[in-house]
Amino acid sequence: MIGLTSLSRGSNFTGSLNLDFLSGYLSAWNHWSLSELQLILFNMMMFAQLGFLLPLVWKKAETFWVLCLSALGVTAMIEIFQLIAGTGIFELDDLFHNLIGSLFGYFCITAILTIIREKAVRFMPIGKALLIPCVMGLTLGCVFYAYERRPYGNMSILPAVKQNMDDVQIVMNQKLSDQTSQAFIYKNRYAENRSYVEKIKSELAQLESLSFSSAERREDENLGYMGTDTHGTSFRMIFFFRSGEWNYTTFPEKIAKLTKGTAKEQKERYENFMNQLGLLPKNTVFSLQNGDTLRWDVAPNPDFFENAEAFEQGSIMIQLDENGALANFYYQITWNEYWATEEVLSESQAYTQVEQGNFEQYVPFEPGDILYIAQCEQAYLYDTKGFYQPVYQF
Repeated sequence: MIGLTSLSRGSNFTGSLNLDFLSGYLSAWNHWSLSELQLILFNMMMFAQLGFLLPLVWKKAETFWVLCLSALGVTAMIEIFQLIAGTGIFELDDLFHNLIGSLFGYFCITAILTIIREKAVRFMPIGKALLIPCVMGLTLGCVFYAYERRPYGNMSILPAVKQNMDDVQIVMNQKLSDQTSQAFIYKNRYAENRSYVEKIKSELAQLESLSFSSAERREDENLGYMGTDTHGTSFRMIFFFRSGEWNYTTFPEKIAKLTKGTAKEQKERYENFMNQLGLLPKNTVFSLQNGDTLRWDVAPNPDFFENAEAFEQGSIMIQLDENGALANFYYQITWNEYWATEEVLSESQAYTQVEQGNFEQYVPFEPGDILYIAQCEQAYLYDTKGFYQPVYQF
């Protein structure tokens, strides 16, 4: 436990504190991140051993309040060490999670000791041991149900903790409109589509003679795969589950320069592959970039703000290694289909959110800072369900 929380980390967080209670839950909700949720659960389970073992080696720790104070003391020491050594962030949430985990372990060992000493099974101690996982399971079930009932996903740009704007001056040069307006919502065609992922894997493996390992890894909310190509070179493939984009790479040391003949041949080969899978939009423009990169760019469509039509955007880049094998395949085209028309905030209402600090800021403001805003414009971002939503960008 000490190794995981303190000794195995670099000193990258000196002086960092997060005293906003339950902010980790809000962050996990905004990002709809299973990785952040796992981190919360791991923080609990990591300390279950403390609550389980301490009463076995210290008689007084069989008392509830002694165990609670001991768990809080150990957790506080670890958090303070992380703060001073810079190996982590002092978080109020961690104190809470570690205490919950310790109590779970405590209730488990209490139930076991009661059965051993009284030579009888009593419901009350067992019920206490089951209480925490049952409450957690019920809470998570309600959260997942509420998320599925939402018409759209969550916006990851929203902060878990608002910025403190009390001593920050904002200078805004643009006059903002007070009129609300309507905007289009789009849905990514391939968002959260596992059959699409399997189809790409299968067809690319056949084209390039790839061997995928059976293991699937989650990298944040993305799906990662490993394997080897026909030359025995290791590759990694990542599918961005919410936008339908994906990347393939063998981490090559050198990229091959392509002759005009080779470029033409490979262009036709990969265009046939993409056309068979419906991956290449009709309005793409091909170019040979830097003499080593096959590139297709979707012609810009500036009218999707005004026209409720499906559109594609992005680019595709392919590179080969010195053996003529596929080295990099960056598929960064998104396919967006019209979903609905919704009323959105006015520019002035959105600016109020900025004044209230309702935005993400990695480095906190300091008293006396001045925030200069040059302009406000409408943009689009994917939410956690793959919907392309309008936002104001300041």
